[in-house]
Amino acid sequence: MDISPEVFIPLAEKSGLIDPLGFLMLRKAVRAMKRWPSLTLSVNVSPLQLCNPGFATEVMALLEEEDFEPLRLVLEITEGVLISNPDQAKRAIDALKEAGVRFALDDFGCGYASIGALRQFGFDRMKIDRSLVIAADHDEAGVEVLKATIALAAALGIPVTAEGIETGRQAAVLREAGCDMLQGYLIGKPMTGDDLTRMAAKAAKVA
Repeated sequence: MDISPEVFIPLAEKSGLIDPLGFLMLRKAVRAMKRWPSLTLSVNVSPLQLCNPGFATEVMALLEEEDFEPLRLVLEITEGVLISNPDQAKRAIDALKEAGVRFALDDFGCGYASIGALRQFGFDRMKIDRSLVIAADHDEAGVEVLKATIALAAALGIPVTAEGIETGRQAAVLREAGCDMLQGYLIGKPMTGDDLTRMAAKAAKVA
């Protein structure tokens, strides 16, 4: 029986299990990525994890134990932690960034993240929420909002990823607006490690 992350993650947070679960998944992901040394690993982090005072130390210990280069790791966080505990979030982000770990602000456009937050926390990437991409399908105003959001990130020198790309039109609009990375079923669906190995080998031959 498949259970959506939208169901089990809130339950893990509520039950106090999100820390061990998050680190278990991070370790598994890091170990799996050793098969593809040229790729970067992006992992979502719960706001509750980032609020843990020992989070940065534990992440660095894990990377050292697994002999994984910090520059290959991108931690994706939502704006909730920036609002609920900004001081602790900044301490953790600063400590990990100093070691080489990078950070992406996830789901930008679905909440209240500000230009000030983008500057203050020094994000290395901004991920546009799927809702903005879908809105661009309905009217010109949605397209202009999408373009303005990407232009804002560009003005701050922050690369942009757009989530939930499912159509060629969406991809074309985003490329024209200056979005440098696309994510969604149009680009690629979830796959096994073996599938990824085959895809990487095929891409290497084409290159």
